[in-house]
Amino acid sequence: MEKAVGTKKDVILGNGDTIEVKKLPLGDYAQLMLALKKLPNGVMSELSDIDTENEEQMFQAMFGLFGEAWGQVIEIISIGSGIDKDTLANDPEIGLDGGVELFLAIYEVNNLQKVIGQVKNVMNRPTK
Repeated sequence: MEKAVGTKKDVILGNGDTIEVKKLPLGDYAQLMLALKKLPNGVMSELSDIDTENEEQMFQAMFGLFGEAWGQVIEIISIGSGIDKDTLANDPEIGLDGGVELFLAIYEVNNLQKVIGQVKNVMNRPTK
């Protein structure tokens, strides 16, 4: 049996505000998947292999993701956290550290690694 993924996770920002990242309803999840689809192929591959238990690998993947696909990352975090894009892009209290924490919370709570893996498997199945 696979480990259960929580339905919410709190992220504390630099200004002390707490953002509650919750498991997304299906409609928002569909928006999130469209934002993920816009990621460059290499980034998507790295994202599907993130091991949140391996801190070094996780940070390497996050720096690549943030560096190569900043606009899409802002959109993903906005959908997953409910924070508007302008605030995410311009609020120094969120910053890169808060952005990474928010992204990882969204990734974990919504079990994106498993979902991305399942989508890849379906896409790689031979057609009859």
